[in-house]
Amino acid sequence: MARGRRAVAGCQGITRSVMTTMKSFFVPAVLLLLPLVAFGAEQSPNLLINGDFESAQVGVWEKRTPDDKERALSITTEAARSGKQGARIINKGAVISRWRQGADGKLKVPAGASVRLVGWIRTELGDEGCAALRLYCIGEKGKILSQPQTRAVRGKSAWKRVSLNATVPDGCDHLMVYLELEKATGTADYDDIVLSVVPAAKPRPALNDLVLWTDAPADDPTVVSLRTLYPDRLVIVSATETPPWSHCRGAVVFARKPGTRFDFSAIEAFAQRGNPVVLDLAVYAAMRGVQLRNADILVRGVSQQNNGADKSVRVTSTAANAPSLRILREDRVTNGFKAGDSIPWGDGAGKRWKQRVLDGVSRDNALAESPEGGALLVSETSGKGLLLATDLTGLPEPLWNRPGSFNKYLFAGNALGGTVRYGRHYPQRLKYAEFVGAMRALAAELPALRFQDEGPANGAYRICSLNLGDPKNPTFLVYGATHGSEWEPGYGLLTLARRLASQPSAALFDTKRYALKIIPFLNPSGYDLNTRQSAARVDLNRNGSEWWALFKGRDSNSDGVWGPGDYDWKGSGPFSEPETQTYRAICERTPLHATLDFHGNSGGPGNNRVVILPLTARDDNEERAAAAVQAFNEAMRNRYVLQQANRPAVAQYDIEMTHWDAQRPTLIETSCKGRYGFLCEVPAGYNGTYGLAMETDIVIETCLAFFKAYQAP
Repeated sequence: MARGRRAVAGCQGITRSVMTTMKSFFVPAVLLLLPLVAFGAEQSPNLLINGDFESAQVGVWEKRTPDDKERALSITTEAARSGKQGARIINKGAVISRWRQGADGKLKVPAGASVRLVGWIRTELGDEGCAALRLYCIGEKGKILSQPQTRAVRGKSAWKRVSLNATVPDGCDHLMVYLELEKATGTADYDDIVLSVVPAAKPRPALNDLVLWTDAPADDPTVVSLRTLYPDRLVIVSATETPPWSHCRGAVVFARKPGTRFDFSAIEAFAQRGNPVVLDLAVYAAMRGVQLRNADILVRGVSQQNNGADKSVRVTSTAANAPSLRILREDRVTNGFKAGDSIPWGDGAGKRWKQRVLDGVSRDNALAESPEGGALLVSETSGKGLLLATDLTGLPEPLWNRPGSFNKYLFAGNALGGTVRYGRHYPQRLKYAEFVGAMRALAAELPALRFQDEGPANGAYRICSLNLGDPKNPTFLVYGATHGSEWEPGYGLLTLARRLASQPSAALFDTKRYALKIIPFLNPSGYDLNTRQSAARVDLNRNGSEWWALFKGRDSNSDGVWGPGDYDWKGSGPFSEPETQTYRAICERTPLHATLDFHGNSGGPGNNRVVILPLTARDDNEERAAAAVQAFNEAMRNRYVLQQANRPAVAQYDIEMTHWDAQRPTLIETSCKGRYGFLCEVPAGYNGTYGLAMETDIVIETCLAFFKAYQAP
């Protein structure tokens, strides 16, 4: 989607959740909100007085903007949706008018609690402005800590249900609820407003079951990354102390000082009792009497890059030229990879790289080796447990554009907690024709899958899909790469199709009641060209029909005109492109139930780890999307750490933000009109396949959470 885009305020309603690992840097005042319970969970009573406007206590609703020549606010029978009365705002000019409750400071909810604001709005407005509900979280001295807003209601609209989920931020003294008519001329009615505390999910207890035995200080980069990856598991023990072996179910051991010694017999005994132990290469070398070698590698033909996204990080070699780790055999530690797969592995910049390798290791124990010679991953069965040797101190911490360290903790995570569940590494980025060939081969291999030619794309290209279930049933549509350079989700969707069709007993998707249509690449020519736009130089995700005439982009190529080739050029007219015409035809002939649209980028606050809600979807779409976000974050807990572009440090991967889309002609506004769905931004646009095990895992977990939230109970 749009790099550098900032979540928009006002009528689009932003909410944001600040995760534990993100507390060390600046957070905008407008926070968003990740719910703590699944869709449909029982909520507490209404915290608002006279939320239905039927009580004689009319005065609890205050006119934040008093009546004057520009506006009139009233509690009237003409504004009732249910009962006898509702609240009304009439704007005679394009001004901001508001009812509110809570300015007296009595609307109190504890920090950290999850609340839900729901209400109904009816409008008779002009072309500009909108009506919405807003929740203010107020701190000391009236400071606004956050002010999330529901979806905006515009123009002429019958009664529409709007809602938001919010987490009360730290330092919040009280809440206020506003009924707003913003920069609009006309009438807006409000009724049945409910603010409730959502019962919190049962807290996940701290397990404290993973020993980190080390001489490193608390600010050591490896210690910080492991603490980030396993915040509720890690017990850090000094090298001079004895770990609480009897209370733990796994261990990580490394040293920064050459003279540090560990009790190898205790480590061995712990593993033999059925526990996994991850050792740095140096610790394993000392334990087994093999040689640790620091290999200096001169890389020839290096091209350098930093993709321009983060000028503060050092330039590294491309994935194609980086020294590699080659998988020798498949194992639970190498889950997600096949024998013969290679990924970049090492520390370096430009032509000079280093790898730490082990010499003298039995080939029966080597899981991966360096093309330069020596073992890079060593796995031993020890009694009922496992000893895994990997590089914990020689590799830098995982960074989005440092291919040699991107997967630093993946193999250790597989040993300790099953990091890769569904994802898969792909050795190369296929041409589109090759990818379509892989789709056809998969459908031929698995009878449950149907390959379908959906229709034309630019030039000789065709848009193709994989389908599961009865096509007459309500259908889930999942697609990727509307922007061709955001290509990684397509590989996740191919992997998803294989998993669903080959393991129906896993009950990951209900084929008895629903059908599934998967389109890995909606922009085939852009994929082959590795460009955002299609070969016709059109941004396909600005070529829909909703608000096409209103949308104005920017002259990104500085040629003096907004037109073909510019970043968000919308084309000559709605659905002017063959790809979008095929998309529209799919929407018209398919009994769509819900749509998931994947986009991606290298990261940055507001650009990644985000769900965007279409304005045209059903009224209860926000609640279901919230449940999907919660399910995804729970599934991804303690699995991946990565420092993304323009981020200050490594963080666990999760969805940290949800916001409403702007009024723009995105395609999902068409497929979700009167239906369900959302757009999700994930890691994508990298210069190689080195991150695909993680990226495909993220895509699949997003889809599974999407199915869970939008399939009927």
